[in-house]
Amino acid sequence: MKFIRLLKNNSKDSSYLLLDKKKVNCKIGANGIGIKAREGDFVTPKGIFSLEKVFFRADRMKRPKTSLKIKKIQKFYFWCSDPKTVNYNKLLVKKKNYKCENLYRNDSLYDIVLQTSFNSNPVRKHKGSAIFIHCSEKGRNFTEGCIALEKKDLVSLLSKINKSTRLIID
Repeated sequence: MKFIRLLKNNSKDSSYLLLDKKKVNCKIGANGIGIKAREGDFVTPKGIFSLEKVFFRADRMKRPKTSLKIKKIQKFYFWCSDPKTVNYNKLLVKKKNYKCENLYRNDSLYDIVLQTSFNSNPVRKHKGSAIFIHCSEKGRNFTEGCIALEKKDLVSLLSKINKSTRLIID
């Protein structure tokens, strides 16, 4: 089994991923790494997670090489962040009257999205949703709890991982 490890550095909102002895800089939640208490706390959750699925913008890039399940992001893809619904922390393929995050964004943050298993089995209401590994963007110094990598580093990462790879966040 292969592991990717997210390790703290001296900055609260940035860190690095370690894969095959290579360090890759990344951005993390504005409130650092810790125990995720609730939706919207800007904490990147500690724990060990599997890597579930890859979403990508086919209009902006070619299909990344990966052995994980992969889906093209459509204009009507949303991620439910509304803990009051049974669809909490799940992909929606139609906009509903829920609080949700549009996966088809104008910026480049979600050109590639790697879904983690955080709060997915079972889903616990209000515990946090949409903890992804996604692209970083200049001028954004932190995430809302996700891990953000430069697009080239994320593409490289995808080619080296598989369904048995685990993400360890210390």
